[in-house]
Amino acid sequence: GGEAGSGLHWTCASWLHQHEAAAVASDNLMVEDPNPANGVEGTFLPMHMLCLRDMGLMLGEYWDLGPLAADCAADGVYEFQLVAPPLKVVGAVGAPVSPIAIK
Repeated sequence: GGEAGSGLHWTCASWLHQHEAAAVASDNLMVEDPNPANGVEGTFLPMHMLCLRDMGLMLGEYWDLGPLAADCAADGVYEFQLVAPPLKVVGAVGAPVSPIAIK
């Protein structure tokens, strides 16, 4: 993560909304493209504002998705229930999670 162009462009928020996504998990720093303003003049992290603030869609950053991808490829099953309860941190706007994928 952290490389230019390694995340979602802010225009992906519309697709996520149309498809009623509840959350996005990413293996990079910010979920979105880290380039300044991501092509939007006068704003920083527009994907965060659109997803978190406007849509209530959770964003997960720095997820280790390699083992899950390998497991899905091994058995051909790419559908699962994801449970990712956050630590209870009073006053926080984000917290580490303990994710579990249940097939």
